[in-house]
Amino acid sequence: MKIIHHTPTQLILKHRPFILWLLGSFLTIVGLVIIILLSKTSTLICERGLPNQGHCELKHSYFFIYNKIVFSLNDLKDVQVVKSHSRWMDSLQSPEYRVILITPTEKIALTPYGTTKRIEQDAMAAKINHFLKHVDETRLVIEQDNRWLIFLIGGIFIIIGLWAELRSQIVTVTFDKEVGSFQIERQSLLGAEVIEHSLEDITDVKVKTSSYFNSKTMLYQVVMEIRPNETILLTSNNSLGKARKQKIVDEIRQFIS
Repeated sequence: MKIIHHTPTQLILKHRPFILWLLGSFLTIVGLVIIILLSKTSTLICERGLPNQGHCELKHSYFFIYNKIVFSLNDLKDVQVVKSHSRWMDSLQSPEYRVILITPTEKIALTPYGTTKRIEQDAMAAKINHFLKHVDETRLVIEQDNRWLIFLIGGIFIIIGLWAELRSQIVTVTFDKEVGSFQIERQSLLGAEVIEHSLEDITDVKVKTSSYFNSKTMLYQVVMEIRPNETILLTSNNSLGKARKQKIVDEIRQFIS
């Protein structure tokens, strides 16, 4: 909160929640990036017309990006489950596994991402190998879709970010001796709220101190007590910086005295 106007008859203070704006925008962007970059689906379709003829089509979809690999069913010689090799990642979490399609010329990953669920990967590999061995089966479809999880994670970031932006308020406090009243206007994306009281109703202005979860870090807030028994928060959020808030309190006390 800053003093933007100070005369013998009028004092105006304004608070702009820059931290909440930045935090809300950052979390919203992070959520969108997670959804755009990490939401993926992989679909393997193999079709067999005759015992020795057929083809496979592997599709990868990354939000707006689409990739397709087509190869002959006869070229698919084996299917294996391999472990992702990363000593640094293995030290932080459980190892990840992926299904690999083996052809004479290359090894094709069934999905662009690994998973810690080895049993699921083994089941998919077994299903593909079963189709390769049983020539009487004509069609195989396997789909891996992580979008629901990514949408959930990204959505949480977006909701928290939007909540922070919607909750943030521009607060303008005007003390006017000529009118004999003070006015508090709170503006947010949800609308505006204005409250007004007589200057004579003010009984005290002080810095309120608080902490969360027995933390040693103290947070401060400018509050005003008015008759008969009401406390008004001049800033809606607790924050660091006692000296700056004490200066605001001293200016208000000096003006209304």
